Amino acid sequence: MSWTETYVFVDPMVDLRSEAERAAVLETELAREVGHGHVLQGRKWTVVAEAMPQDEVLVQDRDDVFLVHLTWKGRREESPWPTVERVDSREEFEHLLEFRY
Repeated sequence: MSWTETYVFVDPMVDLRSEAERAAVLETELAREVGHGHVLQGRKWTVVAEAMPQDEVLVQDRDDVFLVHLTWKGRREESPWPTVERVDSREEFEHLLEFRY
């Protein structure tokens, strides 16, 4: 079980675990952007949260969690875009939030 399943998201993150429509829009854009050789290529990810107003989403593939910066170009990107940071724990995530937003 991933740490995201019980995590309580707070501002600036918006919990999308129960907002399937918004999560689907972000998943579609991410699928457009992920190019050949990208760490997320071929994975079955789910968007679990979105940073507001930044263009970042927290995605999960089984127990792997990543913070991804979307570009919103609507097409496949060249490496290193969309940028990705692996997040292995709630503590690591909270540390990222503290210094990022």
